Amino acid sequence: MQMEAKSSHQPKFPDRFPELPLRLANLPEFPNFFMIRDDLLPLGFGTKWRKAFGIQENAKEKAVKEILLWGAVHGNYLASFSTIFRSLGFFVTTIGYSKDPHLKTYNERLVQSHSHSFHCYANRKLALEAFVQMSSRFAGLVLPEFGVHPNQILGLKQLWSNLETKIQSLLKDSEYKTSPNEPQAILVLEIGSGVSFLSAYDYFRNSQVRVQGVMIGEKKDSWLSRTKKLQMKLGLQPVPIPEENVMEVEGKLPSSYLTIGETERNQKENPYQEAQKGMGFGKGQNHYKDWIFEFYQKNEIILESMYSAKTLFHFLKIQNERMVYDSGIPIFYLHQGGQIQHLDLVFPKTRVLP
Repeated sequence: MQMEAKSSHQPKFPDRFPELPLRLANLPEFPNFFMIRDDLLPLGFGTKWRKAFGIQENAKEKAVKEILLWGAVHGNYLASFSTIFRSLGFFVTTIGYSKDPHLKTYNERLVQSHSHSFHCYANRKLALEAFVQMSSRFAGLVLPEFGVHPNQILGLKQLWSNLETKIQSLLKDSEYKTSPNEPQAILVLEIGSGVSFLSAYDYFRNSQVRVQGVMIGEKKDSWLSRTKKLQMKLGLQPVPIPEENVMEVEGKLPSSYLTIGETERNQKENPYQEAQKGMGFGKGQNHYKDWIFEFYQKNEIILESMYSAKTLFHFLKIQNERMVYDSGIPIFYLHQGGQIQHLDLVFPKTRVLP
């Protein structure tokens, strides 16, 4: 636990809402597939920058100077939000939990380094109890787990508006042809907290852009049963989400893609194989390490094994081989960042100086 005095910390509110850039990248092997490179936003925090800036607008209106966060110490949410709000001048109080006291990650270092007050517990239940107790007397802005807040939508709407303009420009200047009953484009993004997906679905619901969510870890039936409550929390219209707009992706690779010969070949081609035996954080992530390295070698884009690698492998390899997406409709995948903790998947380990 660490504590600092509050007196010298004043939020540095910008005069206007920041314009975060929208970058698109086309993969040479897949001419109809585009990546929205939010992973290039500072520190690889990706779309969480957009969500945080939206929340900051709410804090600015209320002249709030302190913020209370809680969640998993090794997760991307706590690392990004503690760092972003500290950089904006907030006094950051963080309650975290870690089931493994021996696990050390870069995200944990970010959380500890950017929290003025940090409390860590052995499990989620204890952390939640501490959060509930502290939030009842906390004078500043209190964010629930994953930072779910109506103002996250403000930052995300800017992204969807800019993307809509890009899609229209691309379709106008290209040879993409679709029938009136088909979508003009497909937007693909993972469903974590669900905020980004629900925001995108709300924005594009009455357009010709189909929003395709990807469930990783949780069953879609379970998540769909909770969408109405989450939509209401976010200030969105509580409309039903069609089942076909949410797909499940297995955490582990199908056995047909994990042959002994392919594994041996990748070990020979990848000189950093030993450096990749690090974190066992997240189900099935070890199965994707070789492919992440191969993808980086071809495209110079870093994926992380929790979400982006699983989604892209599914769309670019499995679905492509099955010719499922051979209709010529452009697909836009939102790379939401989170790769900073997984740089060992593509770079060799360096010797730690004493």
